[in-house]
Amino acid sequence: MAEHTNAGTKILVVDDEPNVLRMVSYTLQIEGYEVVTAQNGLEALYKVQTETPDLVILDVMMPDMSGVVVCERLRKEPETINLPIIMFSALSQVSEKVKCLEAGADEYLTKPITPEELVARVKSLLGRYRQLRHTQQRGKVLGLMGAKGGVGTTTVAINVATALMTQEKKAIAAEIRPCYGTFSSQLNLVRPKGLVNLLDLEPGTIGEREVSMNLTNLPWGLRLLVGPQGVAESREIGPQHLERIIKVLASMVDYVILDLPFFPSSANQSAIQSCDLVAIVIEPLSSAMVSGSVAVEQIRSWGVQGRCLGVIVVNRAPYVTPIKLDLIGAQLGTGVIGVIPSASDVFISAQQAGLPVVIYRPACDAARAFTEITKKISPVEGWVGEIY
Repeated sequence: MAEHTNAGTKILVVDDEPNVLRMVSYTLQIEGYEVVTAQNGLEALYKVQTETPDLVILDVMMPDMSGVVVCERLRKEPETINLPIIMFSALSQVSEKVKCLEAGADEYLTKPITPEELVARVKSLLGRYRQLRHTQQRGKVLGLMGAKGGVGTTTVAINVATALMTQEKKAIAAEIRPCYGTFSSQLNLVRPKGLVNLLDLEPGTIGEREVSMNLTNLPWGLRLLVGPQGVAESREIGPQHLERIIKVLASMVDYVILDLPFFPSSANQSAIQSCDLVAIVIEPLSSAMVSGSVAVEQIRSWGVQGRCLGVIVVNRAPYVTPIKLDLIGAQLGTGVIGVIPSASDVFISAQQAGLPVVIYRPACDAARAFTEITKKISPVEGWVGEIY
């Protein structure tokens, strides 16, 4: 029963005494925890980066670097500032305990300790941190996926994210593509940093600092995670990388807008399953309905159902006989979240200026349509609003 309950929870045990490592590791392993070990401070810092443990049990007295110094370093890093840490020492003086707590330790245990008390302390601390994470606000994640190429998904992503910024919301637009992304060409960016640098890192080492260093900051406040900029930067995106990147992005802002390609892959599945809402971007044409139906079927096979899936209709040209919105919803089996009217001249001029339409011409019908889409988003109960 313990193995099932604690499976997947990883604990790093740090001590320079092999006997202590064996005893503590065995005690935790029989409770079902995954255990990794380190025998000095430098190794501990490395294991925290590469193994991403859920909790650290840290000896105070070690020869090269004390546990106090290790704890202080972990508390200075954004990605480990909230990592649960138990300090473990043969010293029982109050002054030693105070020193460890001031360094950022959550608990201070004195050696020797019974296996029962050790397990109880670990369970208690992990439980408190899980409850804290559960109550913390997480930014909403909107995934945009074109039913076919060239439908305008990137334009929608940039403008929806910008419309959120105009409403004093913090937003990041992320271009999640294994090959060439077009954020840069739409906004006239020169050699932007971006996604490819994060994909070259180990997933466990990706934190807010690493993500922030590879974001492009735009003058109106929007931040972008730009996709690959050429063949040499093309990368296969693994689901672990993507899950980690999206998690970090969502911890940084109110809204994350993902620009996703449409094709079946483990990375796309991971991205979709990280979203609060998925919107298929489609043109109101009969030829687009086939692609749209396939996209809906694929996304639903990944577990996205009900109001978590919708459609954004983009009128890229003044079509003579566009499909009516109620027929689009009925044929695809999902609601229409918003409709972007035809405004090709405005979009072309905005792109030449390197600006989203919402900034370039905020009073036009297209800009207002993007703003209306953002009103479907509630920061409290998820995605709400009448889907017609």
